[in-house]
Amino acid sequence: MHGLRILVVEDTDLLRRMYKDRLILDGYEVFDAPDGLAALAVLRDQSVDLVLLDLIMPRMGGLQVLEAIKNDPRTSALPVVILTNLGEEETIEQAMALGAVDYLIKNETRPADVSEKVRLTLEAFGMGPAATTAFRVFPDKTRGDIEGLIADAGLKRKGWCPACEHELALELVPAEGRQGWYEAHFICPGCGRDYAAQ
Repeated sequence: MHGLRILVVEDTDLLRRMYKDRLILDGYEVFDAPDGLAALAVLRDQSVDLVLLDLIMPRMGGLQVLEAIKNDPRTSALPVVILTNLGEEETIEQAMALGAVDYLIKNETRPADVSEKVRLTLEAFGMGPAATTAFRVFPDKTRGDIEGLIADAGLKRKGWCPACEHELALELVPAEGRQGWYEAHFICPGCGRDYAAQ
């Protein structure tokens, strides 16, 4: 999408190819790596805007790669979205604590879902043109049905980001062709995490 560059790190050839092909189709410049050591080699030679990072890989695992990315001043601000499998909840928590911005469960995710997560993450970090104008509002927790909305959205910390402690905003995107109607989801203005599907 307009020159933005993505690194896909995934040891399963078929998945890596599927994600890469979809992102290229969407207009991104895409680099790929089959393991953690290859990923760090790409990051030494190329500037990228976002990393899709598998956790369980040969030679060097995703947590080690994430730690290396976040400890290097040249890449520490780089958004990293984790690719993981069911049953890796503890590892996901470690990745989020190390600075990953979000995650996707591979066997529940289609290439289109990966593409959408990349787009939303890049927009949250101020990269790439937003498809439409979006408004961020901070709900008044003393009025209306905000407690019910927070519970219905499954937010564990009552409207606060568990990763960076910022108050979550409700992002409203105008619905196409329906003036006054909006699609909404919670987003963290601090770290860019999107809580639309969590």
